[in-house]
Amino acid sequence: MLHKWKAADGGGCAGVAGGVDQRRRCVAASLSTLIAATLAFLAYVAFFPDGGAHGLYRLWTCQDCAGDLGEFPGDEAAAADGPSAARAARSPTTLSHVAFGIGASARTWDQRRGYAELWWRPGQMRGHVWLEEQPASPWPAATCPPYRVSADASRFGDRAPASRMARIVVDSFLAVAGELGNGTAREEARWFVMGDDDTVFFPDNLVAVLSKYDHEEMYYVGAPSESVEQDVMHSYGTAFGGGGFAVSYPAAAALATAIDGCLDRYRYFFGSDERVKACLSELGVPLTREPGFHQVDIRGDAYGMLAAHPVAPLVSLHHLDHVAPISPQGKTALDAVRPLVGASRFDPARALQQSFCYQRGPGYVWSVSISWGYTVQVYPWAVAPHELEVPLQTFRTWRSWADGPFVFNTRPLSPHDACARPAMFFLGRVRNGTARTTVTEYARRAGPSKECDKASFRAASTVHTVRVIAPRMSESDWRRAPRRQCCKTKRTRWGSVLEVRIRRCGRGELTSP
Repeated sequence: MLHKWKAADGGGCAGVAGGVDQRRRCVAASLSTLIAATLAFLAYVAFFPDGGAHGLYRLWTCQDCAGDLGEFPGDEAAAADGPSAARAARSPTTLSHVAFGIGASARTWDQRRGYAELWWRPGQMRGHVWLEEQPASPWPAATCPPYRVSADASRFGDRAPASRMARIVVDSFLAVAGELGNGTAREEARWFVMGDDDTVFFPDNLVAVLSKYDHEEMYYVGAPSESVEQDVMHSYGTAFGGGGFAVSYPAAAALATAIDGCLDRYRYFFGSDERVKACLSELGVPLTREPGFHQVDIRGDAYGMLAAHPVAPLVSLHHLDHVAPISPQGKTALDAVRPLVGASRFDPARALQQSFCYQRGPGYVWSVSISWGYTVQVYPWAVAPHELEVPLQTFRTWRSWADGPFVFNTRPLSPHDACARPAMFFLGRVRNGTARTTVTEYARRAGPSKECDKASFRAASTVHTVRVIAPRMSESDWRRAPRRQCCKTKRTRWGSVLEVRIRRCGRGELTSP
């Protein structure tokens, strides 16, 4: 017969021995355990607020003042909500929210003002040209931004010009602050944009780029140089000022309090843009890169780079006086850029955007690359898209005039081999089409006297005009994931006109030769 288990004397809360005293000891032990566990939980909540869902931490934090580490309770709420709620309540950024600061010299303004007159819109835009002294001749106020004279920078000695230019963002900020103070400002300033007197801006695309960012945060937006040797010397993290850069209002406000000390500390730097970058670095603000800002730190012919623009808005061009005229329509750099600027007024977002398609016929395949508003290339052989999107190297580096390196890939162009060179067409006309489309026509540029004798080249030589029909792009297109648009070709007028229709690509659609 099996014996029943007996409770040990004096052990366990359920034992029969010990009676009432034993039960009291068990209850006391249970209460002690519960109290200890509760205290441990409260300590966890208090000292680990994230894991404890901010429980007692909120009660222990001063609601009206900074804590020991300088934190403000209001910042926690803002961080929890994120910037999206605040942004949704604000009006969209427009040109009236952008204040331009153009660095210039009174001695050369009359020779270079044509670049600013290309893009400046009197009555619609705000900003100033900043000069080192009063201009000697009457100011062309009807076509140019108003001017102001910069503060005296002579204390910086032989580096005074660069220091003066570095202060332009701050001078622009203080000018806007003065307008707000005396009630003459029409709109708030959200962004301060720096450029040179030979910078060509594409204002609508600039706004499209800046609209992607929260202007109430500290931003520094621009792009480095195209030439690696320049970036190695002046930093890949520097937005080169000739290509332009943008600083948000909070970043400009912080610069205003710090710039003079920075200019003293970095007076040995070569350029103004490098000084601005160094000061923003002290503030902890990195460069936000946007590939549509173009310093054009290259020599020779910029054609290859402009004909293969990245899938991004064209924001600016600089140094056009230091490269060959970009189109055959003008003998001067200024006249040569006019057709591109003019086309951009019809469809700003599409300027320089590439599309690829293929024309097939009996015994031939042509590869067609459109850089809208500028040029069309027709290759009388099959070229894959991953090659067409790479710039032809028609240029050299800025400082050493070498074949590279650049911050992007290039592919060789054989100028003396007629059978290895595409036919090039340049913009001749632009007009509005039907149903929100544009029609651009590109005329063939005469090549060398010796033509390639291959059958596909002979067939391509009969094309004298490329007509491109494209739907207008919207600024909102740049808020989507970037994707190059597709196109389709057709020969008309007995083959002398190649018609191209650009459209959005279908889901999963391939562009294959």
